[in-house]
Amino acid sequence: MARSLADLANRLEKRARSIDEGFNQASVKAAITILSDLVFVTPVDTSKTLSNWQVSLNVPVDATIDAHFPGEKGSSRRASADAAIRAAKSVLASKKPGDTIYISNVTPNIARLNDGYSGQAPAGFVERAVLLGRREVRNAKIKV
Repeated sequence: MARSLADLANRLEKRARSIDEGFNQASVKAAITILSDLVFVTPVDTSKTLSNWQVSLNVPVDATIDAHFPGEKGSSRRASADAAIRAAKSVLASKKPGDTIYISNVTPNIARLNDGYSGQAPAGFVERAVLLGRREVRNAKIKV
């Protein structure tokens, strides 16, 4: 029981920080879920589009990068996917409560691929990944 208003205020602030951190961790976990799904379902030839799933904080990326591991006919899918996930985890390690997570892909062909242009992935694979992330947040156990 609080002995004073100051003690009560301190306890409430500590609880609020704990809740903020719980939601922060849940959002990071959801972002990793989304990104992981995207890098493993994005149609691959050279790995350039897959490698351009980039995670940033507070500002979306606006430039493409080279393929993590260039290849042909999907030969470098696994290595590039793993590199994209490592890069995302590195960015997300510095996320603080209140930071906005952006998962971006600014390659010119990503919209066409998401519309079902390639037989390697069904149309709407981006929206599906977002739904998986939402489910991750919904199922998060945040201690209050």
